[in-house]
Amino acid sequence: MRNRPRAAPNWWARDWRGKPEMLKDHAKKGLNHLASGSWKRLAGLWHTASGMAGLLFDTVYAAFRKGRTPNLSLMSQINRQILYTGVEAFWLVGAIAVLCGSAIILVAMFNMPKIGVGEYFGKILVIALADELGPFVTSLVVVGRSGTALAAYIGTMRVSREVDALEVMGIDPIQFIVQPAFVGIVASVICLNLYFIAIAICGGLVVAWLSTGVPIGIYFGRVFDALQFKDAAVSLLKSGAFGTIVALTSSYYGLNVRNVRMVPIAAINAVVGSMFFTIAVNLLLSIGYYVL
Repeated sequence: MRNRPRAAPNWWARDWRGKPEMLKDHAKKGLNHLASGSWKRLAGLWHTASGMAGLLFDTVYAAFRKGRTPNLSLMSQINRQILYTGVEAFWLVGAIAVLCGSAIILVAMFNMPKIGVGEYFGKILVIALADELGPFVTSLVVVGRSGTALAAYIGTMRVSREVDALEVMGIDPIQFIVQPAFVGIVASVICLNLYFIAIAICGGLVVAWLSTGVPIGIYFGRVFDALQFKDAAVSLLKSGAFGTIVALTSSYYGLNVRNVRMVPIAAINAVVGSMFFTIAVNLLLSIGYYVL
């Protein structure tokens, strides 16, 4: 009769009574493992952030350095990037904007008068849609559609030796690949942000009017009265910063691909890294705007 394989020991099922030293030892090992893993994660984030900063410097420097890449080719790549990242995402951003704007405006219409803050309706909409949701939602759409595609595209070029071929021909890969994607993504995120805000406010108010019958003229006036230049400046600053993060993160992970198995990993890391740095930068900009 064959011996059955022994089941793996269950750490939680052990009887730790009378074994305080062993329990302390296991707890200490667990804490050390957790601390070591957290430290490695922080070191990896710092390495990624420093690499992205270096890539940003190289991209800006390449814009002012004369290379062997024709300007016509650069403009063609920028136009294609804007077409794919911005124009083809209009329907998705518009649909999300109408849904978000309708939900926020309906909640504000029904609940703000009950608590006596109906006069702040316009300001709350400006803060929610223009300052916060607009830049953040558009950056998420862009990183989901274009960030993953850019990381996989550059990673495939790295694996197939196309990047090395560009270097052999004397063409700077940063200038030929990263710079057009950087300009196209940043411009697309800024335009999509403005489009999102306009559709969210106008479409949301129209949906609220159709569903409740409340006249929207007064609400439009409150929104436009609450909208100030600093709100528009903060929204544009955030959208530009988020577009920069998406372009740099996707390009960085794509350029660091070494074999074909790392291509999907680069796409995943582009999404995760872009979301993390976007949230972190959004928090820092919000603190600087509202607190300082």
